[in-house]
Amino acid sequence: MANSVENVYSTALFELCDEQDTLDNTYEQLEQITQIIFDKQQKELALMLASPLIPFADKQKVLTGVFSEQVSETVLDFLCVVTQKGRIRSLPAITEHFKQMYYEKKNILEVTATTAMPMSETLRKKLVDKLGKVSGKSIILHEKQDKSILGGIVLRYGNTEIDSSVKSKLDKIKAQIDSAIV
Repeated sequence: MANSVENVYSTALFELCDEQDTLDNTYEQLEQITQIIFDKQQKELALMLASPLIPFADKQKVLTGVFSEQVSETVLDFLCVVTQKGRIRSLPAITEHFKQMYYEKKNILEVTATTAMPMSETLRKKLVDKLGKVSGKSIILHEKQDKSILGGIVLRYGNTEIDSSVKSKLDKIKAQIDSAIV
């Protein structure tokens, strides 16, 4: 993994932008470009950029025409290099790795909270505040609803899962009863 495509390209871009103090803008632009190119309803752009039959000069004209007004010169140059090297299909992974490095540098923790019903604004704020105090990081909270957990909350961040759902508690009780009966 140390020399994977996403690692090599994202690290190079990250270090350059860190030196230029443009990490915030680059992160936002990279996220937007990746969404535009890999939009599931408009596959033509990604297919054209990945096609070995289309000369790079034509691809570069399209990239410049589409993105030159929206992104910095550094991001546009990076996009052209990735396209020229035939790595455009790796752009989502490159963007994800860049995001991980960006979040680490900016001390941000991305958390997914799954609940049976939508959280109230008060509960959401308390959860973000508590997670921020415990982790010492700024929290970006993504919410999901899953009625099958019945109640409670399941938190996922990094490689950690905290499951305090009613379903998991019932499953533990059932397992204890089953083991006692056998």
